[in-house]
Amino acid sequence: MAERQESSVMVSLQEILKDAQNREEQERLDAERRVREEEQRRVDDLRRQQEQEAARMRSEEEDRQRRAFEEQRRQAEIQALQEATVQKARMEAEAQARLAEMNARQEHERHLHALGQDKHKKRLTMILVALGAVVVFGGIGGGIAIKKSMDEADAAKAQAAALSAQIEESNAKEAKLQAQLAQAKDPAEVAALQSQLDAEKARNTQLQSAAASTKKGPAYGGGGGGGGGAAKPPSGGGKPCNCTPGDPLCSCL
Repeated sequence: MAERQESSVMVSLQEILKDAQNREEQERLDAERRVREEEQRRVDDLRRQQEQEAARMRSEEEDRQRRAFEEQRRQAEIQALQEATVQKARMEAEAQARLAEMNARQEHERHLHALGQDKHKKRLTMILVALGAVVVFGGIGGGIAIKKSMDEADAAKAQAAALSAQIEESNAKEAKLQAQLAQAKDPAEVAALQSQLDAEKARNTQLQSAAASTKKGPAYGGGGGGGGGAAKPPSGGGKPCNCTPGDPLCSCL
């Protein structure tokens, strides 16, 4: 009986120990599971934070690239507009320079033509002087007419010289404005220079028209005087005159 009771006690103790061991094992497994779950949560949180940070950085980079692209496009548009304005101003300046060169060439030709007319006037003056020497013996009226013709020729020559000086001054001012216009980049400055250049061109055109009118007047008057002083053969049907026109010593006169 005592042995059976002792055996029962031993079994009970073993069961108690086994139960205790099972509880410890279960507690250890639960603790390990909780540690793994906590570690997994920590890893998940860290990965989620990294993903959020990466997404934020990508968004900021995309925004920065978009702003940079928009700024580059805006700068390109501004540069293209400036280049177009400068190119237009350069083309207009080149056109004005070619026009000024053509005007200068025409003015040079007119100046050469005026010099030729001046030589003709000098020959005409010599003829008139010779005629005056002959006419003086015939009366004072002819001398007065010759003096008037010479005064008109001198006045026309002085007026032509003054207009020529004004034209040269206007050409120089045009060239200066064209040079400034070719170097100007500000649209407002370009517009102001272009306005000044147009006004100077209009003034130059008026001066050249006035100079042309002045040159035509004496030329017509001089032609009439020259016709009257040219050497002619004697009216009696004698020997033809071989003198140089305008020679004051010609005996045909």
